[in-house]
Amino acid sequence: MRIRRLMRAVSRFLTQLGAAVLKAVVTSLILGVFAISLMHYMGVPVPSAHDLLGGLTRLAEILG
Repeated sequence: MRIRRLMRAVSRFLTQLGAAVLKAVVTSLILGVFAISLMHYMGVPVPSAHDLLGGLTRLAEILG
């Protein structure tokens, strides 16, 4: 019985954790698109996705 309760609690925790991570990712994407759209509308030069990925790659090389 204890193992079953423990498994249920762990399962519930992992489900809630997954839901929280999914909400965080979706919220970040929505806010990112909104911010980039607003910057583009205001005339601020926005780097392309290729430039951003290149910068992330260089950062990963420096840190790694």
